[in-house]
Amino acid sequence: KSVLTDPAKVKKLQQSGEAFVQDDSCMNIVAQLPKCRECRLDSLRKDKEQQKDSPVFCRFFHFRRLKFNKHGVLRVEGFLTPNKYDSEAIGLWLPINKNVVGIDLDTAKYILANIGDHFCQMVISEKEAMSTIEPHRQVAWKRAVRGVREMCDVCDTTIFNLHWVCPRCGFGVCVDCYRMKRKNFQQGSAYKTFSWIRCVKSQIHEPENLMPTQIIPGKALYEVGDIVHSVRAKWGIKANCPCSNRQFKLFSKPASKDDIKQVAPGQPRRVPAGRGRRRRWGGGGSGLSPDQPSRLPPTENPSVVEPVAMGGGAASKPASSIKPACPSSTSPLNWLADLTGGNVNKENKGERSLLSFLEKQPMMPTLKNEIKCLPPLPPLSKSSTVLHTFNSTILTPVSNNSSGFLRNLLNSSTGKVTLSPIPTSGMTFKTCILSQIQTENGLKNTPKILDDIFASLVQNKTSSDLSKRPQGLTIKPSILGFDTPHYWLCDNRLLCLQDPNNKSNWNVFRECWKQGQPVMVSGVHHKLNTELWKPESFRKEFGGQEVDLVNCRTNEIITGATVGDFWDGFEDVPNRLKNEKEPMVLKLKDWPPGEDFRDMMPSRFDDLMANIPLPEYTRRDGKLNLASRLPNYFVRPDLGPKMYNAYGLITPEDRKYGTTNLHLDVSDAANVMVYVGIPKGQCDQEEEVLKTIQDGDSDELTIKRFIEGKEKPGALWHIYAAKDTEKIREFLKKVSEEQGQENPADHDPIHDQSWYLDRSLRKRLHQEYGVQGWAIVQFLGDVVFIPAGAPHQVHNLYSCIKVAEDFVSPEHVKHCFWLTQEFRYLSQTHTNHEDKLQVKNVIYHAVKDAVAMLKAGESSFSKP
Repeated sequence: KSVLTDPAKVKKLQQSGEAFVQDDSCMNIVAQLPKCRECRLDSLRKDKEQQKDSPVFCRFFHFRRLKFNKHGVLRVEGFLTPNKYDSEAIGLWLPINKNVVGIDLDTAKYILANIGDHFCQMVISEKEAMSTIEPHRQVAWKRAVRGVREMCDVCDTTIFNLHWVCPRCGFGVCVDCYRMKRKNFQQGSAYKTFSWIRCVKSQIHEPENLMPTQIIPGKALYEVGDIVHSVRAKWGIKANCPCSNRQFKLFSKPASKDDIKQVAPGQPRRVPAGRGRRRRWGGGGSGLSPDQPSRLPPTENPSVVEPVAMGGGAASKPASSIKPACPSSTSPLNWLADLTGGNVNKENKGERSLLSFLEKQPMMPTLKNEIKCLPPLPPLSKSSTVLHTFNSTILTPVSNNSSGFLRNLLNSSTGKVTLSPIPTSGMTFKTCILSQIQTENGLKNTPKILDDIFASLVQNKTSSDLSKRPQGLTIKPSILGFDTPHYWLCDNRLLCLQDPNNKSNWNVFRECWKQGQPVMVSGVHHKLNTELWKPESFRKEFGGQEVDLVNCRTNEIITGATVGDFWDGFEDVPNRLKNEKEPMVLKLKDWPPGEDFRDMMPSRFDDLMANIPLPEYTRRDGKLNLASRLPNYFVRPDLGPKMYNAYGLITPEDRKYGTTNLHLDVSDAANVMVYVGIPKGQCDQEEEVLKTIQDGDSDELTIKRFIEGKEKPGALWHIYAAKDTEKIREFLKKVSEEQGQENPADHDPIHDQSWYLDRSLRKRLHQEYGVQGWAIVQFLGDVVFIPAGAPHQVHNLYSCIKVAEDFVSPEHVKHCFWLTQEFRYLSQTHTNHEDKLQVKNVIYHAVKDAVAMLKAGESSFSKP
């Protein structure tokens, strides 16, 4: 209730002349005051029912300050400043909650290891933007309003903190649009930018008349940034952020191989190539476990140095806290990497036994005050972006070199080798490895078995040998230390988990996921309530609703149809809507619309959420779903579920069409095949589907699954790595130019979803650009996990009902950053133009919660 509705408070304010914050909409305040854009537009609506009752949509609500002058007339006194916050406002942004729900210490470390650098980049960007503001200009503070998402009025990007506001109408622009406009003013009409809406009385918004405004109160953003550095240093979480308080010094000469020294505080320490470099978005965070310390011993490469924390950054560590180094040339992991790569020095040929090698290594002492975690492994001479744990070295599918044999050799009949989880304390690497090796006949045969395995690995394999190797062998679940049944498809490049409810799935999933690979989980349909997902149930409940349909062959939108019209032809070809006497291949467009799935279909929502695999990532409250960290105070991003319902494209002519054309998404997604319908009235369906699967570059195991397994194939997917997006974009522009098409600046061949890569285009893409994707056939009950930023396309083989749930994983946040920027430059009418993910807000609050959990756990950290 506004203070202006209380006569006693109004009288007191008139007598004192004290300024107060506007706590109601402009419409409910005296008419003489300037009104914001929202309130002026609201007053022009003829339909009073459409007018907004809540004052929170007013742009000056809890932002503008008012004051009665000496004549008792209400006037504008200015705006709130960043230091005028209260405890409620600052509490939303500081890590002061010691009981963080839905997160544990290990998860907090993992999140911080993956997104800490991105957070630091956000802080640096804010500092840089703030430094461009003239000293005489006062920065205003616009407090976050519950249920309101602040957006740029120009590019529709969610405003995170600093932005620019018109004090007369509340028009707001993000930092990027403001900079572009100023550059436009300097360069004239030669530099094009987004168009700006006009102010009151059609006046032009001049950049110099806008007011710098921040959303985060006080200096909370920078305080959290300092806490992040402190916490990462204390917990040994690696950092590659280019912050100003991290200095770099060259190391003049390499350390002696045989000299194991402790590094004193302030001395530079050399690290593997790529570690410690200044990189815009970090990215190395996804490669290592959160438990792995950031302190690394010297390497053989003298040209790369590790940053030394100074000042307010990572705290300096006493000499006693630094672990002794192991020479990299003799490190077990380096030696193993050389073996798997086939690069073994001649002088080491006779020394093939891992046991004899380990016997020569010095024991690494365990220090009292260290975190109880895996002892640090000597680094590989590779960049941090390709550093993997021992588990991921085994897990990583490799198709083009001999290292792919390791997975198969470990399961060969020569010897059953089992690697259980490595103990996290009290043992050295040497002791751990020796204690993990077992055979059916006991330890006495171990040297011979390992000799045979590694001797096979270092042989020079010819191309003919590689082509003959067995594909898709099932791995013994215990090889990774987890009971996770799985196998491999796509020439050992696609992980397929077989038990959707296995509690350890996420451990194995994470090893592939952090490398940007899609993953598949099968068997979910056995857990679902099948009656809820049948076409008859949808027809019965929603058949009368009007919807738009899309002709998959022509992309023509058909209006005026009903949901019942679509379901009538779902499994009955003669009953389908026709175009010139030919049954059309249709898909439901945006149904259910927007965020209505949970409201329209609560029982189906509950069934899906109860059975969707990898709940740590996919559920709304999943501990590795960063979107779950966004407080309820903010507008939650729309992450689904969304339904994808479409007929199958069965004929040979249909192979050039896609049910969903090539595109990419700003968030990760899990796509569940809940129903596959084989329509009546179409001949030779099974034969044509088989040809389509073969034409789609599917591997032999997938074809075998269709022929022998008698499973229902629903859709053919082609997914490409996010790192290949620019190559694909360049290829499509090249093809469109060959076909005489234009490439407008505000359109994009991938974001426009205007291309389906048929066999000939996929072949050209591979030959001309070296881009190879994953060809995946999604059967009934399969869940396809698509990484954020990964281009993908779908071709339905039969009529399908698919449901997708989006999520934000810590491993792929960097792609969310890039895509948000890309989407800004799409046309205003583009479906991807608006930033709905709020990636910066999501990252900020995920880091805030992770830091709060780690600070609360510092007491246990300090105990021996």
